[in-house]
Amino acid sequence: MNSTKTSINEKTGAVIKDFIQDFRLKGISALAYMREDEQKNIVNWARDVVNQYGSLLQESPAKIKDRADLPCPREDLKVAIKVLLPAYLSKGSDETVDQLKDRYARLSVFQAINREDKEAINKESTELDQKSVPADSSLFPIYQKYMQIIISEQKIFLEDINTFIEDLPHLE
Repeated sequence: MNSTKTSINEKTGAVIKDFIQDFRLKGISALAYMREDEQKNIVNWARDVVNQYGSLLQESPAKIKDRADLPCPREDLKVAIKVLLPAYLSKGSDETVDQLKDRYARLSVFQAINREDKEAINKESTELDQKSVPADSSLFPIYQKYMQIIISEQKIFLEDINTFIEDLPHLE
């Protein structure tokens, strides 16, 4: 029984991996050409990783987070969010759509951080929390470097998700 479950998981994993590659080439239409059971697997995968990611956002208040903590690669999470959006848009679930857009933009807080930078950021953010002094970039160079990257990426991600939504066919 265990070997059957493993082969099912491997098959599902392969379908998801293939879908992600196909999605990057064809966009959301990649989902339309899949069998119904494969579509369900993709939607279930997307819902699962987006929920895990949402929990991660709630658990950790840090403004800079390590990309390694994500439930899957950041680019795959972008695909997962985009998979879920059309259904919520068609239902008129504005609150969920806004939440998904926010989560998409907040992917920017997850950066590839080396161990030394991670230690410095933790130290600097603790010092920032303890002092009521405004953050001066000369005082916290590593923290500021990552915050600048995050702000820049956040704008790009927000534009990307808004363009994706605008480019979706009108859902009636």
